[in-house]
Amino acid sequence: MSKDKKGEILNQLALISDLLEKVNLKSENRTVFYEMDEDEYDRVYEYIKSKGDGEDMDEDSKTFTILIGDVSFMFSKNNV
Repeated sequence: MSKDKKGEILNQLALISDLLEKVNLKSENRTVFYEMDEDEYDRVYEYIKSKGDGEDMDEDSKTFTILIGDVSFMFSKNNV
């Protein structure tokens, strides 16, 4: 049984970013890595690009990164 995922992606990532920033750890870098199939990658890529949050995104690359607060979110296309 699968539950529908609801909510706007950038709002959800902002919540994750906020939580990670409050974790009681000293770190040099906070990065969240998402590996997804090509269709989902393309959907997320186009969505974030349409919101203006990925102006430096390279369409030929298999990865892109956005920064929300102090947290980097990296998205990677899995071609398997």
